[in-house]
Amino acid sequence: MKTITCLDCDEQFSGETPEQVQMAMLPHYKESHAEIIGSVDEDGKKKWMEEFRVRWDAAK
Repeated sequence: MKTITCLDCDEQFSGETPEQVQMAMLPHYKESHAEIIGSVDEDGKKKWMEEFRVRWDAAK
């Protein structure tokens, strides 16, 4: 199991796979970062995923 810190605050999420962590993060983003979800473009999504992957690979 790996733990990832939200890319936009200090909340932490854990899971066995990147997909599990992303699914755990989704309600948090909808509630705490709705402005990000509502305004991000495709380039922003790509950058978020790249940073998520970096953090996932580095997580223990």
